[in-house]
Amino acid sequence: MIFANGDCHITYQQEKPISDSERARIADGFLKGTHEYLKELQTTEHTLTFLYSPVKVMEAHNTIEPCDLVIEEVRAFLGRMEVAA
Repeated sequence: MIFANGDCHITYQQEKPISDSERARIADGFLKGTHEYLKELQTTEHTLTFLYSPVKVMEAHNTIEPCDLVIEEVRAFLGRMEVAA
């Protein structure tokens, strides 16, 4: 499940715990990747939370609801990392 989590976070959450090795692989992929709006990744046992700047997205797309655009970027990243979202 992917959802907006507050004003500047998008969270991917799953029931099954994400292993330490999988979190490390995803974090490494995040650091090595190029992102349009995603600024930071935080992980827990069940979640991946992405930080973004809503103002940057709002200005770039002339919108007041930026999370849908960022959710699509998160989905694309998770797809590249082979995480079923």
